Amino acid sequence: MGKSILDGRSKSLIAKQQSIQSLHSLIASTLEQHGITENHIEADIIIMDVLAITRVELISSQDSIVSADQLHSIESIITRRMRREPLAYILGYQPFYGLDFAVDSNVLIPRPETELLVEEILNTTIADNNLSVADIGTGSGVIAVTLAIMRGNYKFYAVDQSAAAVDLARQNAKAHNVLGKINFKTGHLFANTTDKFDLIVSNLPYIPSSRLDQLDPELSWEPLQALDGGTDGSEVISKLIYQSALHVKPDSTIFLEIDHSHSDKLINIANKIFPASSIQIKQDLQGFDRILIIKPFGRNLT
Repeated sequence: MGKSILDGRSKSLIAKQQSIQSLHSLIASTLEQHGITENHIEADIIIMDVLAITRVELISSQDSIVSADQLHSIESIITRRMRREPLAYILGYQPFYGLDFAVDSNVLIPRPETELLVEEILNTTIADNNLSVADIGTGSGVIAVTLAIMRGNYKFYAVDQSAAAVDLARQNAKAHNVLGKINFKTGHLFANTTDKFDLIVSNLPYIPSSRLDQLDPELSWEPLQALDGGTDGSEVISKLIYQSALHVKPDSTIFLEIDHSHSDKLINIANKIFPASSIQIKQDLQGFDRILIIKPFGRNLT
């Protein structure tokens, strides 16, 4: 058997016992050597996943011995991670808003910024209302599914141009028992509906095409159409704002995740399309403009 990827000092990591503590150190150092900055966090996640233990159990079981089968599984994960394949794709899931969502290379991996989008929607809406919601560019379905769980009275329309993404979003809705609350469709933006909605929410691609080859290696594994926002990065979101004019009600609100460099341009477009609009920008945890909220007719949502 050849050298282990985790321990170049021995011919095989599998041939000798490892405690959770020593294995954690090996995983973290290997990931660090391959440019992965959050190596200790990922080591925690990998061990907890393969051993099927909680974080509390991880901390309290540092001296426990890891079985040979478990070591084989971990080594397989690390081999893929060394190629900078995202850990979420390797494990097949990504936590989002306290829930686990299935992900694969057909969908963008959910990010903390999108949790802020969901949080803003929940803070702005009332649970007892019966609202209609359009999730445009649903991807893995994290926005629609999370809102459907938190807002049981609402009705959802979720669309993505990728049929594979829609299939996965349906799986996530079924796994979280909200499939009956969401009408999933394959299509681009509003192409498949003439309905008007109380809420329009979206996390569309916003990276400029010219910057795509400058991003972290992990992003090369994610679907291009979920990242590429066109020449300046705002093209798809701009189209959404223009098209939303045909799909809003008098009291509608539009919630968009954006890149901070696009906020002025998108505000100008919103003011052009909706002259009476009330507009807010919310910052992310780093202080960058991240959430654009448009009330097309300037009314508060109550």
